[in-house]
Formats: sequence, C-alpha cells, structure tokens
Amino acid sequence: MLAVVHCLRAWRQYLLGSSFVVKTDNSATCHFFTQPKLTSKQARWQEFLAEFDFEFEHKKGSSNQAADALSRKQEHAAICLLAHLQGSEIGGSVRDTLREFLQKDHAAQNVMNLAKAGKTRQFWVEEDLLVTKGNRLYVPRAGDLRKKLLYECHDTLWAGHPG
Repeated sequence: MLAVVHCLRAWRQYLLGSSFVVKTDNSATCHFFTQPKLTSKQARWQEFLAEFDFEFEHKKGSSNQAADALSRKQEHAAICLLAHLQGSEIGGSVRDTLREFLQKDHAAQNVMNLAKAGKTRQFWVEEDLLVTKGNRLYVPRAGDLRKKLLYECHDTLWAGHPG
C-alpha cells in the first residue's frame, strides 16, 4: 500500500480528476477499503486515497513476470536480470559487455557448457549469451556490472519506476 500512496503522491497532478486502475499483485491491497479496523497511518492513507477516482485490480504475481522478475525466489545461484523492458531489447554494446564478462566468469562457463550439452533446461545459449526463462540474460558477477544494469533497467526515470 505504501508504494501505491507514494506513486499517487508523485503523480497527483496528473491523476486528479481522471479515473484509473491500479494493478497490483498484492491481494490484501485490493481489500484495503473494506477493512473494518485501520491503524492511524492506514486511516490517513485512506483519507488521501479518497481524493482519487480509481479501483484496484489484482494480477497474480506469477503471471506478471516483467514486474516480478527481480522479486522472485532464485532457482539458481546466479542472478538473472530481465533483459527487456516492455518488449524493447538491450543495446548492442551491453550485449558485447555481457559476452566479454561471460568469458571471464568460470561459473557462467560451466553453465554454458551444460546448456550446450543439453544437460540443463533452466539455461540455454543464444548469440553467446546465457539465457533463462522469460528471456532473461545471466549477468555475471564482474565489477559493478549487475549494479549498473539494475540501475539502468529499474531505477532511472525513463524506466518508470521510482526506486
């Protein structure tokens, strides 16, 4: 609920006077207005939210891979980063950088060898890049590469996410 309140505060001037839908994977958030007892903070939030004309729509987290990719439990020790945002592909220079660091990452090389030999279904190799479910690319532990990509795909203003 805090994320909803934060976003509505940030975009208040754009949203007041228009009706909209807030999509969430948190079913408890969908029932916020029907709670019989509220804390003082929740009461303030409810008063603030009453200014807007909106409704909540629940979308299961497992069916929302793009938004949920970074919060899911990892099935493999490697961190996988969503390689595309709303259908756009990552640039060529980023792909070249990933290839370069993959060559230096021994764990990634082992997984690539397993994938090429057909001994794993979790990963496969495309254009010398290690790919997993949801067309996510493996990002090796090299310097601050993961941190930079995460910032680029998640925290920048153009990515549409406040942090």
